[in-house]
Amino acid sequence: MADTNNTESPEVKDPFIVAESPASNVKPETTSGTRPSIHVSLYAYGGISAACLMSWVGLAANFATSDRQTDLRTIREDALISRSRCRATKWFLDSGKDVWVQVDHDIEFDPQDIIRMAELAHEHQATVCIPYPCRTLPPRPALRPDGHSLKAFRMQVADTETAAELVPIGMFASGCLAIPRRCLMSALDELGGSEVQTPYKVDWCKDVRVDEFPTLWMPFAVDTMPGQFEYLSEDYAAAMRLSLAGVQHYSMKPRKPLNHWGEYPYSFKPYAG
Repeated sequence: MADTNNTESPEVKDPFIVAESPASNVKPETTSGTRPSIHVSLYAYGGISAACLMSWVGLAANFATSDRQTDLRTIREDALISRSRCRATKWFLDSGKDVWVQVDHDIEFDPQDIIRMAELAHEHQATVCIPYPCRTLPPRPALRPDGHSLKAFRMQVADTETAAELVPIGMFASGCLAIPRRCLMSALDELGGSEVQTPYKVDWCKDVRVDEFPTLWMPFAVDTMPGQFEYLSEDYAAAMRLSLAGVQHYSMKPRKPLNHWGEYPYSFKPYAG
């Protein structure tokens, strides 16, 4: 006979929540000696070319055989790229690592350049990116150069021997970027102040995946010229907010120039394929 006792039914979990939200709290910096620890975000929004995959194999192999503190998180599809990067910011802060490296799935790179980029960002407490072109012809840089350093930047992308390793830029492109932890946390504190005006202010939004995240990457429009508004995408918007908090941005000359893959590898040099 069925049990007819008046017992409580088990609690039914919300079917729209894929998994329980983990406890999320910002961790202090790691104590990794003179070499910075690295947290890498791979933005895997679509397919990956063989050349890009081999870059990631090389980076993972370097991490696996090194005593440096590292971790790698894959960021999958999201309807909003800006929200994806905001979540990734919180994952980095929770990791406790010294430097946050972001690389898109369609970027071909030399693993040693990624490590060098992270070390320079930590050393200078500034953002450091490696330049790559948009998928356009003729090629144009995805980042926004600084008008005062334009000649130095042109020498850098031309891969000349006398080019400086670091060149100041106006706004970074986040497809290959390193952000040090200390200056990021300081900037978030400053940009969250009550005196900071919209749209530059950074708020913390509740989220089912990471508990809450900062709106550092939220796009906005700004009057870059009198009477003319420019829409800033997520990376340019973050770069401008960080600049207002006193963070300097640099472009780094790599050992091997990056390729930005589409139907073929876009680069600053003519394609010979």
